[in-house]
Amino acid sequence: MTSENQTLATLHEAAAEVGLVVRATQKVGALPNTTRTRLRQWALDGRAGEMDYLVSNTPLLEDPRAWKSWAKSMVIVALPYAREAGSFRGGGRVARYAMGRDYHNLIGKRLIRLGKRLRTAGLADDFRACTDAAPIAEREWAIESRVGWRGKNTLVLDPEYGPWVLLGELLVDQYLPEYRAPKSRWASCGTCTRCLEVCPTGALDSAWSIAARLCLSYLTIELNGAIPTELRSAMGEWVFGCDLCLEVCPFGDQAGDHSEEWGRLEAFDQLRLEDLLSLDEASFLQYFQGSPIRRPGRAGLARNACVVLGNLGRGEAELAKALETHDEPLVRGHAAWALGQIGERAALQARWSLESDRQVRSEIEAALEAC
Repeated sequence: MTSENQTLATLHEAAAEVGLVVRATQKVGALPNTTRTRLRQWALDGRAGEMDYLVSNTPLLEDPRAWKSWAKSMVIVALPYAREAGSFRGGGRVARYAMGRDYHNLIGKRLIRLGKRLRTAGLADDFRACTDAAPIAEREWAIESRVGWRGKNTLVLDPEYGPWVLLGELLVDQYLPEYRAPKSRWASCGTCTRCLEVCPTGALDSAWSIAARLCLSYLTIELNGAIPTELRSAMGEWVFGCDLCLEVCPFGDQAGDHSEEWGRLEAFDQLRLEDLLSLDEASFLQYFQGSPIRRPGRAGLARNACVVLGNLGRGEAELAKALETHDEPLVRGHAAWALGQIGERAALQARWSLESDRQVRSEIEAALEAC
């Protein structure tokens, strides 16, 4: 066995010990010029919405050495997470990756254990575990390393699991032999446009490109302020994230069920959408401990719940109470919109003269007009 083969064997064995499968190893450097130009233009066109960190971290995204100057090689892993669709009790859909353990924690901890094993084996002194919370253009590196190909929904399509994979990377300070996993199949999207057609807001306005500010995942997770009025009905029942462009992708048809590895958060069986409107901060943190659901915060999740309740035409009493008593104007405003969708004029009229926040008053006035 050659020295390179021995190194790769050690890497794969160490990865297996911590519950990971190495999909590729890649020399760390700058992304190709065409990729860097495309990423810059995407940001300049304002397609990132409020995700300013993508713009401010452009140099790091283009070349990981601008973040970790010692990085020489990157180990790329991808964990499947396909499972049955899920929701809160009684409705309110949640993206499947968020139904169980937070992938940042699960993948991150396993990568740290892998890094320690590589250090013991003499294959690394310094290392850094990364998920999408790190300034790494992980989709671009996964495609560059042929972990998968770019789908028209902009996601990495894995040869075995389609879009139902979560990526992770380990930067190390030594050169590792290049590795590419053997592929059971390799394809492209061809003429298929299912993902573009199913997107309810037109966020996938062309193949291989996304306007994040229109994406339901962005609106329900990353957006800090009010959800644009014209997009609220398009949210349908999605209270956190969206899986529509994944669900229609034919490459994910045989992805299997991986719910046992990821688990299921008890809060989804305990809470209704209506309950989200009355959670205090301590309860919110307790219910969603170790969950990606924490990302939009208590007010953001309640905001989303208001919109979905309005779309479902239910929760009048809880929405009226939220309009009257919730401590966050963001939530009161969206509760007003939902009451307008349901046609609850009395609650809106009762609150209008008492509301001190200008934006909430505007929401109440617009909701009254919609009744």
